[in-house]
Amino acid sequence: MSWYWVGFAIGIYMTWGGATKSSAKPYFFLHARASLLWKQQAHIFLMISGIAVSLVMLFLALTR
Repeated sequence: MSWYWVGFAIGIYMTWGGATKSSAKPYFFLHARASLLWKQQAHIFLMISGIAVSLVMLFLALTR
């Protein structure tokens, strides 16, 4: 199994958590760190960065 697919899954999880403003523990820890810098925009930041991570990892997984 390629690690790119694991990164893709993490990106999808970040996107889902940001879009739904999840309170699940793994997302909670990501949000806690992001909210130190981004304050109220932390969910939006994690959603956008999750999309970016997903796209890059998908591209890398499909080209290798």
